[in-house]
Amino acid sequence: MSSQRSITSVVGRRAGFSTIGMIVAFVLLGLLLAPMLGTILSAQRSFVASRDRARAAGSVRYAHLALTRFMRLAGSSPVGLPLPGIDPDPGGDGVFNDVRLRADYNPPDGDIDDPGEDLTFFLRADTMFVKSGNDGEEEPFLIGVDSLVFEYSDRDGSVISDPARIGPRAMTVDVTIHARGDRYADPAERTLSGLVRLRNGK
Repeated sequence: MSSQRSITSVVGRRAGFSTIGMIVAFVLLGLLLAPMLGTILSAQRSFVASRDRARAAGSVRYAHLALTRFMRLAGSSPVGLPLPGIDPDPGGDGVFNDVRLRADYNPPDGDIDDPGEDLTFFLRADTMFVKSGNDGEEEPFLIGVDSLVFEYSDRDGSVISDPARIGPRAMTVDVTIHARGDRYADPAERTLSGLVRLRNGK
């Protein structure tokens, strides 16, 4: 009887795990999983950064295409309505970081009261806004914009700095938008610049 209890006791002790053994096992498991966890976290950060860059690039590309499209239409009037196509400084501060564009095309009916015919683009804080006419509501056009710059040139390629000379003399305008992504720390950035030929150049 005593021998049977002794055997059972020995078997029971051998089948269990000691506290030290479990600690050693967890430490070894941690050492094995640490590189894998680092790889997973690095891949996740890369994915978020790539998504942020793609979002910033897509947003600034859309805004640039839409803005330059309206600039190409500025001054258009198939029915002969006399109108200033471009106001290069609607804010009146002498800085070319906003623009007002007018055109009679939607449809051509002798006025600029229809949607998209009288638009002002400007920057406030970190957002580019668009406003219709004099009394229209201001609507966000692109969030996360750091700068909006327009540089006008004449037929010889010389930069025009006088706002009064831009309307009748400007042949091209270089439109530059600098935007950033959504992340607060180390945001993805994107700058897009393109030359637009104005109707004065036709």
